[in-house]
Amino acid sequence: MTTPVRALPRGAEEGVDAAPLGALAYASEDGSLAVYNDYEVGRSVIGPPPDFAGLRTVAETWRRSSKAGVSRPGGPVDPIDGYGVFTFPYGPISMGVPESGKFEVRTYGERILGLSPVAGFKSRRILSSVVGSTIPDAALRIERLAGNFSAAHTAAFLAAAESAEGRPVAREELRIRALGQELQRIYNHVHVLARIAEAAAQNVGAAQSHALAEDLLRLQGSVFGHRWLFGAFLPGGPRRATDREAREKLAARLVPLARTFSDLWELFLGSRTFVDRIQSTCVVPRTVALQWGAVGPTLRACGVDWDDRLRVPTVPYNDLFLDLPNESDGDALARLLVRAHEVRASFLLLEQLLDRWPSGTDGDEPPAANVGPERGLGRVESPSGDLVYDVYVKDGRVAGIGMRSASQANFPVFARGLRDGVFTDFHFAWESFGIVFAEVDA
Repeated sequence: MTTPVRALPRGAEEGVDAAPLGALAYASEDGSLAVYNDYEVGRSVIGPPPDFAGLRTVAETWRRSSKAGVSRPGGPVDPIDGYGVFTFPYGPISMGVPESGKFEVRTYGERILGLSPVAGFKSRRILSSVVGSTIPDAALRIERLAGNFSAAHTAAFLAAAESAEGRPVAREELRIRALGQELQRIYNHVHVLARIAEAAAQNVGAAQSHALAEDLLRLQGSVFGHRWLFGAFLPGGPRRATDREAREKLAARLVPLARTFSDLWELFLGSRTFVDRIQSTCVVPRTVALQWGAVGPTLRACGVDWDDRLRVPTVPYNDLFLDLPNESDGDALARLLVRAHEVRASFLLLEQLLDRWPSGTDGDEPPAANVGPERGLGRVESPSGDLVYDVYVKDGRVAGIGMRSASQANFPVFARGLRDGVFTDFHFAWESFGIVFAEVDA
């Protein structure tokens, strides 16, 4: 038996019955991928079980759920029938969803009665493929699991591995990881804004948002040697421009980018057409967000101020001011308002980080205490929410690995929020959650 680990205690004070946050996907030593569903609010995460027999892959869980007519993996059967009700297959390749994913929509016309996501069309078995690899080699695959979230996945995986090995890490490296994560957070939030603008036919605003997102990608490339930060946190990776002169140049470049975003956001808020399309769309009440385990901007849009950077702070976040936004309406507009505020907060974080960067080396930071023999847990706040890696390391190699992504956690909440909505609201709702199938097809 493995040692229980206390994790994600939020919601206990709310008096809400806890429901599974989402599946932890575990890769066993024989290469099979399994699901373990005991990752819950206010409870322990225990896993993986010693026997993987009888457990299903992440993709298979979604498929079986959709065939059973339920709207979440592992949930109770909730058949939706009636005169004229039919299942409309949307995807796996469709306009508006730029990934290979499918949705089975129960409807009698325009209104959505139930929604079942179906994943697994492009499963790459990344988690199972890293079992037996060295930590750097495994990280090269992990960072490609979801390219636009590469910094968060790599940072969480490395933190878990360092905890498992009891290996300290240089504080400068932790600052570099935070630098990459905040730059990528800004890019992802701007990208979400651009995608929602496209859905709302705000062509000029969409073009300007995409242009700003491109500028941010180029900035990441100039700092880390790669637009998507591949290899940026690994030894022997691309050359990183993080010396004093480079940091001063970066700080100067961030100022006009922050101003451009603020001006662009004010234009969006001034468009009644744009605001009307996302206001009251795909509403997730606070109690539903807590019961179904929402994370990230989705949770904070429901008035719950949970963010790993504040709740489980590490260097350098334990020495920086973070202006944490939250809204209360729980709709697509609230989720976008949270993201817009977080863009400004990340610019402020970067300003503090670059200003307080030590002039010389300042030693190592002890790793988080391991949660079992040769087992470590790593958590970071990805652009879409809480990201967890659970890693076993033996003799410098990955012996077992588990991952719970923000997309896995928020998928059931998205499906629940769209109930009784209309299909024309699908794209606005989908983009506001920041879900990517790549984080589910692990």
